[in-house]
Amino acid sequence: MGLLAIAAVPLVTMAGIAAWQTYEAGVGQGQQLVLLARESAIARHQAAVQTVRQMLGAAAQTEAVTDAARCPAYLNRLLELDREWYSGLRVVGSDGRLVCAAGPGGSAQEATASATDQALARDAEAAGDLVVSHDSASPEGVTAAFPIIRNGEARGAVLAGWRKDQFIGAVPAANEAMIWLVDANGQPLVSDPAAEDALPPPAVINALLSGSRRDTRAVSRGGQHYVYASGLLSDGWRVLVGLDETAGLTAARALLLARFIETAVLLLVGLVAVGIGVNAAVVEPIKLFTRAVSRWRGGGPFTPGNLTGVPSEVAELSTAFSQATGKLADREAQLRNALSHQDLLMLEIHHRVRNNLQIVASLLNLQGSRITQPAAQAEFQSARDRVRALATLHRHLYAHGELHTINMRSFLTELCTQLLEALGEAEGQRIRLDIEAPESRMTSDQAVPLALIVTETVTNAVKHAFPGGRQGVISVRLTAAEDKVVLLIEDDGVGLEAGRAESAGRGPGGIGVQLIRGFARQLGARLIVEEERGTRYVLEIPSRPDATARRRAAEAQAFTA
Repeated sequence: MGLLAIAAVPLVTMAGIAAWQTYEAGVGQGQQLVLLARESAIARHQAAVQTVRQMLGAAAQTEAVTDAARCPAYLNRLLELDREWYSGLRVVGSDGRLVCAAGPGGSAQEATASATDQALARDAEAAGDLVVSHDSASPEGVTAAFPIIRNGEARGAVLAGWRKDQFIGAVPAANEAMIWLVDANGQPLVSDPAAEDALPPPAVINALLSGSRRDTRAVSRGGQHYVYASGLLSDGWRVLVGLDETAGLTAARALLLARFIETAVLLLVGLVAVGIGVNAAVVEPIKLFTRAVSRWRGGGPFTPGNLTGVPSEVAELSTAFSQATGKLADREAQLRNALSHQDLLMLEIHHRVRNNLQIVASLLNLQGSRITQPAAQAEFQSARDRVRALATLHRHLYAHGELHTINMRSFLTELCTQLLEALGEAEGQRIRLDIEAPESRMTSDQAVPLALIVTETVTNAVKHAFPGGRQGVISVRLTAAEDKVVLLIEDDGVGLEAGRAESAGRGPGGIGVQLIRGFARQLGARLIVEEERGTRYVLEIPSRPDATARRRAAEAQAFTA
């Protein structure tokens, strides 16, 4: 799932960029609309001013405006043509005095001096130019003046009192935009309180009128978010356009949020769909494959199940693994057959070795029975007992099916009983055997020297520990600890002096003790011989002989050989 999330990062990034661009386009739409409204306002205002220019220009060229008798009637007829736009018409002379007037404000003496002065002063630069001025003290508010030119000289001016509401209304709002006309002094003409609340702060107005900014965003005096733009008209007049973009910003933000939610939902649905597809096409087949491998490791067959529709890589892997497990199974079967055959051979070898050792023991017994010298006969009997001990060991190896280990309890019991019978003693009569050994197993490499040690010690005890028909007990105990195995062989007979045992080891008749010590070294064991109320042999055999013990065992084996 983490890889799917990483793979979706480019898609999420692209969707985020697209959503942000949509948001910026929505926010910028208000700016585009206000610029369009500004251009429309400029065009409409220029058309309205051109209409006034044509009317006043035509009046300035007639002789009636210079004739005091005909002037009032002429102005009244002219005013009747469009009384809704103009509050009154008047004609002033070159000295600024009123010549005639028409309309409610026509006879007023508050004719705007600035408009008259500007109209009369412009004849030198641009004769016939219209002047529009704003006088907040004038009832009309806005005055348009056109000079009367005769023979290249200004003889006066024709003035029209332009109603403020009509002057502002000459530029109707477009696309829900607010329109303000700003005079040369930077004072906007406001017709109602709502329009005044929509105005930007004075600092923003100054920045727009100075030309440093064509458009800007600001909070209006009423606390709403507006985008503003300004444009230059004639005579220093400017048009100011404002568009409330609160709703637009809200809509843009809502659209941005909707795009993000749509992207998140689509991404989630896509991830879920891909996850389901990957789970069905890849994960589940791999799980089947894994379970099949686990069963195979546990000894069962490799059966991955139905892999129809899985990716080719998984199917090929399953096929390759199935072929490999099949070959391994065939090889294991061959190895098992070979091992079984080898075990049969080893059993046969042990059986034949045991039979041969029995034959050798019988030959030694037969040969010893024909010897008349007691010492030589005793040596033959000792050799016979040693061979029989080895034969018993091999019989235990093949009889119990264990080729490399031997059960020490049953082996020691049979070996000691066999030795007692071979020496002419019935177990449990004059000499009693006390054998204690756990149901533990020992390797054949350790069991061979151990069997010979038991043979020598038990034989010595039967022959020498109970002279004169004495009764007694021969104890054989084998105990196992974590790091060693302890063999204890003791009797409660008359015992042997240590000096006598050593001399016996060195002399011709001391081969038994010599063999015991040699076999102990072969086992890497520690041998302790004690003589107190009988003879005791303690053999401590390490469970895992160290390097020194193994070296001594090799030397002892070479010595005994």
